[in-house]
Amino acid sequence: MEQPQSPFAIPREDVEALTESEGFCMLRNYLARNADFCNEHGQCNLEAQETWLLHRDILHALIMPVVTLFRRASALAEAALCTRRTEDLELAFAGEARGAFLCLQCILTEEEEWCRGTGCPACVVTATLSTESHIRLTIAASLLSTAAIASPASTPAGEELATPTRALPPLPHILPALRSALASDPFWSDDADMWSYLLSRATQLSAGIQALIAECIDLESLVSSPTSDRLTHALQKRGLTYPNVPSANATQVEEKGVKLRKSKLAKRQLRLKDEEFELMRRAALQCWAKARVPKHVRGEILGTGKLSRVRSLTCP
Repeated sequence: MEQPQSPFAIPREDVEALTESEGFCMLRNYLARNADFCNEHGQCNLEAQETWLLHRDILHALIMPVVTLFRRASALAEAALCTRRTEDLELAFAGEARGAFLCLQCILTEEEEWCRGTGCPACVVTATLSTESHIRLTIAASLLSTAAIASPASTPAGEELATPTRALPPLPHILPALRSALASDPFWSDDADMWSYLLSRATQLSAGIQALIAECIDLESLVSSPTSDRLTHALQKRGLTYPNVPSANATQVEEKGVKLRKSKLAKRQLRLKDEEFELMRRAALQCWAKARVPKHVRGEILGTGKLSRVRSLTCP
């Protein structure tokens, strides 16, 4: 019976380069605690299991910094907006950063176990090819690992590595392996343009995550002094207000107000309202005629004089 194999094929020289990284070795030692295979993959030989573990560790090294970034962004958004409603946290960001935050929120919520690399290592690796979201996040994370702006490398416990020598290395090795795996997969290989489409979407997500990193840096400095006008101005740009923090120009804006221009329909409705009031007034005042009020006084009060005659909108 043929044993299941990892869909990824990473060259030996790339594996040797990774094993020379102190940060990656520390990560592998930490993840070795979670090396329990399921019944299906537990029957694989030792060499196959070592391959599954290596590929799981590479995926973990790619995805966990993105998970850590999303958690930090969520915490900053909660502090800035003073809310724990997950559906409102996106309002703390704008543009590409908001789109990336929403995308990460959906993926990390639905696939939390895969993002954390928990469970059977072989199942974690094979799940990478299960949906477009998995593949897109994996490609974007690989692009981020080689980008000039990258999130701080972190351990699975969420603590930053102490020295640069312990930082995780760039991990572009997964891209050719992932492309080859897609070409060999019976589901994804039907579309010849699938790789270019996924790479384009992942590049957009990578750019959005970099924008999210930049906004987190700005938001962190603003949240540290929440009473400053900088935070109020930053939130107002997104159409938000910071609770209990009055804006410097709030009173000015209220006093000045907004200039409105009446339309022709609004002017006509105002005239109709005035005529309705006038008709009711005349109906009431006509009763005064029985009181034998002088005619010129009644005409002045009722507005029946020559100067008061205007074109009626309700009567011919």
